[in-house]
Amino acid sequence: MKPIFGKAPPLGLRLILAVIASIALIVSDGQTNAMIKARSVMETAVGGLYYLANTPRTVLDGVSDNLVDTNKLQIENKVLREQLREKNADLLLLDQLKVENQRLRLLLNSPLRTDEYKKIAEVLTAETDVYRKQVVINQGERDGAYVGQPIIDEKGIVGQIISVGESTSRVLLLSDVTHSIPVQVLRNDVRLIASGTGRNDELTLDNVPRSVDIVKGDLLVTSGLGGRFLEGYPVAIVESVSRDGQNYFATVTAKPLASIERLRYVLLLWPTNEEMRKVQSISPEDIRRTVQQRLENQGVEADRVRKTLVKEDAENHLIGDEVNSILENPAENNQSLPIPEVQQEQQQREEE
Repeated sequence: MKPIFGKAPPLGLRLILAVIASIALIVSDGQTNAMIKARSVMETAVGGLYYLANTPRTVLDGVSDNLVDTNKLQIENKVLREQLREKNADLLLLDQLKVENQRLRLLLNSPLRTDEYKKIAEVLTAETDVYRKQVVINQGERDGAYVGQPIIDEKGIVGQIISVGESTSRVLLLSDVTHSIPVQVLRNDVRLIASGTGRNDELTLDNVPRSVDIVKGDLLVTSGLGGRFLEGYPVAIVESVSRDGQNYFATVTAKPLASIERLRYVLLLWPTNEEMRKVQSISPEDIRRTVQQRLENQGVEADRVRKTLVKEDAENHLIGDEVNSILENPAENNQSLPIPEVQQEQQQREEE
C-alpha cells in the first residue's frame, strides 16, 4: 500500500534551499522595481495592523494622563480649600482680635489722670448669682495688686479688690448687695451713696431726701469720699426718681455704666505714690470738666476705631468673595491656581 503523502525532502536540503532563497532576496531587494513595489504593497497592507495594534496603548496612555491630571487637580483643589478654610478661620480670629483691641484701647483711654499707673487684667472666672457678684482676675500680689484697689473698664467703675492671692485677686462688683460707693451728681455736685441690688443693671441711691435736685438721666461719678475710689470716674446713670409725699426719702435707681455682665478685660489703677491713695482735694468743678473731656475723647476714639473696623471688614469680605468665586468656577479662569510648592518651583526656574 502506497503512503498518502510523499516522502518529504531531507532537512539539510531544505536548509540549503532556504539559504539560497534568502541570499537571492537580499541581493534583489532594492535592485528591481518589482521588489520595491511588492515591498510597498506589503508595508501598506501591514500598516493598518500597526495602527490597530497601537490603539490600546494610545487609549491607555490618554486615560492615564487624564487620571494624572484629574488627580493633580483634585490635590490642588484640596490644598486650596484647606488654605481657604484656614484664611476664613484667621479672618474670624482677626475680627475677634479687632474687638479685643478696641476694648483694650478704650480701657487704656479710661483713666482721668495721666499720673496713675495702670495695668490690664483678664477675668478668669465669674460668680454672678443674685447674692454674690464677684470675679477673679489674673493679677495678684506679685503684680502689685492690693485690697481695696479700684477696678474699672472702658465705661466706668467695675468694683474693688477684696482679697489678693499670689497670682490672682477677687473683685467685688459694683452690683453686689454688700457693695456701696460714694458718688456725686455731675450736674450739680450733690453727693450720695450708691449701693448694689444684686442685679447687674440696677443700683439704688440710699437716703435721698425728696428735696434733692436729682432727675432721670443725671450722670453719677465717684466723689472720692472714703479715700478708696478717686474722684471723677463714671459710675451710673439715674434711671428713675420716685417721690412719695408721705415719705421723707425719694426712691432713686440708677443703671451702672460698666458692662458688668460681659466683663472680659478690666483695668487696675495705682496712684503714683502712697499719698495719692488718700482723698485728693480737687474741686467738684474740676471733676465735672475732666469727666466731660474724657467722655468726649472716648466717643471720638470709639467712632474712629469703628470706622476703621468697618473699612477693614469690607476689604476682607471682598478678598474672600474673589477667592470663593475662583474655587467655585475653575473653568472660567482657564488655569488652576498654583499651590505653594508649584510657586516655589516656578520661582527657582525663573532665577536660573
